[in-house]
Amino acid sequence: MDGSLKHARALIVEDHPLYRNALISLLQPAFGEAGIQAAPTAEEGLRLGAATPDLRIILLDPGLPQMNGVEAVAAFARACPGALIIAVSASDDRREVDAALRAGALAFVSKAVAPDVLFRVIADALAGRGQGRWITAEGEQILGEAQLPGLSPRQREVLALLCQGHSNKEIGLRLSLAEITVKMHVTQIFRVLEVASRTQAVRAARRIGLYAGE
Repeated sequence: MDGSLKHARALIVEDHPLYRNALISLLQPAFGEAGIQAAPTAEEGLRLGAATPDLRIILLDPGLPQMNGVEAVAAFARACPGALIIAVSASDDRREVDAALRAGALAFVSKAVAPDVLFRVIADALAGRGQGRWITAEGEQILGEAQLPGLSPRQREVLALLCQGHSNKEIGLRLSLAEITVKMHVTQIFRVLEVASRTQAVRAARRIGLYAGE
């Protein structure tokens, strides 16, 4: 990282104090002690971020209590549009990775990676490289439509309408499908999302970034 960061700021949002301190130490050579702020919750991080000029990068743990996951990433993307967001997580769930990237994270990095690997990801991000990366302890992973191989494009359409509150009959009318066909799609959606009700399906779709409604 170069000297252009002299007046730039970084924000770390991590609830585990030991890991939070490790991230602070990792960024200090580039940002200096005065250029780094840290928060243990998303709520506090949002307050700090909104009040911090020249904020260049946010290291965010998506597994925070209360506001977390795609909700937290999206909130920081809205509140700090000029900052790059890197999710640093203990999770290696492909669906959570995809959701975070869809919500505005530039990269998703496992907490199991070595410090120098995370440092390179941060440096690449600041240099305008490495958008949409997923880095685990085993190396960089490939993202794509394989994230939910059990859902066809038609079933994604059904899920979107289901999330909007439409009944099977209404979904059938909108998509020109027989109601029995819609029921079959809904059954498969429940199976893939591992849920047992429409309410649970909406929650699961929101969690993995397939639905951003209220």
